[in-house]
Amino acid sequence: MNPKFVRGGGIVFATLALVSLFAYGAGKTRSFKDMLGNDVVVPVPLKRVALLGGPTGQMAYILGARGQLCAVTKSLKSSELVNLMDPSIKNLAAPRSTSGQVNVEELILSDPQLVIAGDLDGSIVARKTRVPVAYFGSSMSQTVESMKEEVRFYGRAFGRESQAEKYVTYLQKTVDLIKSRTAGIPREKRKVVFNGYSSSRLVTLGGDTFMQNQIELSGCRNAAETIRTAGSKEGLHIGLAEVSMEKVLGWNPDILVIDFGSPSDVYADPRWKNIIAVKNRAVYKQPIGIFIWDRPTAESAVLHPLWLAKTAYPDRFRDIDMKQEIKRFYREIMSFNLTDEHAEAVLSAKYTLSVMTGAGK
Repeated sequence: MNPKFVRGGGIVFATLALVSLFAYGAGKTRSFKDMLGNDVVVPVPLKRVALLGGPTGQMAYILGARGQLCAVTKSLKSSELVNLMDPSIKNLAAPRSTSGQVNVEELILSDPQLVIAGDLDGSIVARKTRVPVAYFGSSMSQTVESMKEEVRFYGRAFGRESQAEKYVTYLQKTVDLIKSRTAGIPREKRKVVFNGYSSSRLVTLGGDTFMQNQIELSGCRNAAETIRTAGSKEGLHIGLAEVSMEKVLGWNPDILVIDFGSPSDVYADPRWKNIIAVKNRAVYKQPIGIFIWDRPTAESAVLHPLWLAKTAYPDRFRDIDMKQEIKRFYREIMSFNLTDEHAEAVLSAKYTLSVMTGAGK
């Protein structure tokens, strides 16, 4: 197709959208509810889905629905581990870069039967095309139960409910394991954790975010539990906010988790020398799998609290080998066999993403 013709504007967009609608609109259909309660009608079989959520792009792998994707986000295509698991990801369209930036031309050319998107991106697609849109909800305040419902939503959307329930069962078993070993720790003896992101290591997730729930599940306390960070701030991902060094010194965390540089950089920085985490050499890189574990994803919901619990209380989790847990999750849930080296790379944050945690959206 001539690129100049594609750039012609609304008539071409509308024509392509209607072709897609009529091509797939005839015949058998099914309906399901999205996370906002809307009824969404899609053809049966559903073969071409545009998944416009960066952290949630992994859902297609969790549900065994990779073959149904026709478009994803640039962040999913940039994931080093995704490219290892699925080299053909490079052939998919990537019409969405960040929230509110959707290339509608590229999306339409991918010929989707369904678009799954957040509120802002979905409204752009709904306004400019005739393609059905299923909306996912905000996950910034996610709990274990809301994660289950999110995965079930994707199961309905892709028509893979049984695979969704397999994940839900796996998640609950992991939660039960962690709670069985941390429930008896008194609050005053729980390790205090500070997530210090970006190059300043002062960007964090507050008590009104999913991270509060994951830290509590691990048997620890969020150093930033009294501050509110949910919402958007210029130059930062949704849910993040920057705090002062003085505030962190006052919190004096037992554990510091970073996503930029290395623990040795922190140990060499005199500003941090009086913090317990530095004195005890308890500074750790945030692991990165398909997506970094400081975002509310199905992967991090299972593996992050277990990793943090093991890190904070090694004696209580002496029998847990995180490399083996990562391999088991990927094998049983994503049907991909990681090697020990792959699992170690996840733990040590060797895999890269083009999207930095502390910048952008």
